[in-house]
Amino acid sequence: MTTDYPKLRFLEAIPLQSENEIQSGGGNGVTFALRDPSGIAEGMIAVSAEALFVLQFFDGRHSLLDIRTEFHRAFGLFLPEERLKQLVVELEQARLLEGEVFQDYLKQLERQMWVLPFRRAVHAGTSYPADPKLLREKLDSFYRSPQGAGVPNLKSNDVAKTRVLAAVAPHIDLRVGGPCYTFTYRALAESEPADIYVILGTGHSGLINCFSCLPKDFETPLGVVKHDAEFIEDLRRRHPHELFAEPLPHRSEHTIEFQTVFLQHLFGGKRNFTIVPILCSYAYVMLTDQRFEREKKIIQDFANAARATIVASKRRVCVIASVDFSHVGPRYGEAQTPDDEFMQQVSTADHRLLAGIETVSAEQFVKANADIDDRYRVCGFAPLHAMLASTNAKRGRTLKYEPAFVDDRQSIVTFASAILY
Repeated sequence: MTTDYPKLRFLEAIPLQSENEIQSGGGNGVTFALRDPSGIAEGMIAVSAEALFVLQFFDGRHSLLDIRTEFHRAFGLFLPEERLKQLVVELEQARLLEGEVFQDYLKQLERQMWVLPFRRAVHAGTSYPADPKLLREKLDSFYRSPQGAGVPNLKSNDVAKTRVLAAVAPHIDLRVGGPCYTFTYRALAESEPADIYVILGTGHSGLINCFSCLPKDFETPLGVVKHDAEFIEDLRRRHPHELFAEPLPHRSEHTIEFQTVFLQHLFGGKRNFTIVPILCSYAYVMLTDQRFEREKKIIQDFANAARATIVASKRRVCVIASVDFSHVGPRYGEAQTPDDEFMQQVSTADHRLLAGIETVSAEQFVKANADIDDRYRVCGFAPLHAMLASTNAKRGRTLKYEPAFVDDRQSIVTFASAILY
């Protein structure tokens, strides 16, 4: 039972005081917000530092008595049983514990999601304007920005255009890296038009089966983007593993949504196109460590299935990897804020990854990440690898690479735009 041997779900603990206050003031009075990175449990719950200590034993193996014993061993104080039970109840009601209550909630959410006519634009009004006119103006401003790619030239003859088979676009919040997106989308606008865009998004909350396809249209403030049911069914037939079993990560994930906004802005109402929305989530060790033979086979089978489906399609297909690169600084566990020397090391590591993309070598790309044990936390590894392993492109070109501050503690995320042809 959940309440006898409580097991905490995978959560983020965010300090509600600044790092300086925590270091100078000790643990007393410090509180933390528990957040579900998958977005399944909405909102956050605040807990004390002492409660956070207790939660490390919410692993499904420690009983309530075991947990009280560990608390007494650490602090020399007795943790009242009723107080601990109340914490369990609060976490269970907040859907932060594994168990029957959470599983029932998951089933309810899945039923609601499948009934909806399309996947809603959940980040409209926060990461980008919900008003269509304001959104168009904002996206136009990204192209015209000094940091942007410039307005696409749409007058050239299609016959002379390059065919882009795959592309890399950022997925960082548009308020931070909007202009960088435009390098990818200007290149797509000026290339031979694709009929289908397979969007490989980063699944930040993790996936048991490494991949999750959502066979639904995607809403944007500029109109609904249609999914390609025929391509998805062909892919499902070729992929010998479950492809639709994990729909909920799509519910709040931004990595596909942001690309649909840019695609609809460029092509909506001008020419027909469809999307294939797929979240990807796995690390390099699942390709290099024999303990992950199951995951390695899923990944290899998906790449083979995607490649075969693209080749068999009678329509033009472009794969878009929606990714960011390195994540460094205090927000991501670094002891110090990044200085110039450190960021040069980060840039060198990122450009080794980009070299694997430019040579369209999945093996080189994996080795570059494995050689430094993913030192700089590349959250786009899975979509990038899946793209490289499934494309028939022969070469690639980096269009833009840049870092950006993402908080007031000088934490940095790097991102890039690139095309493969």
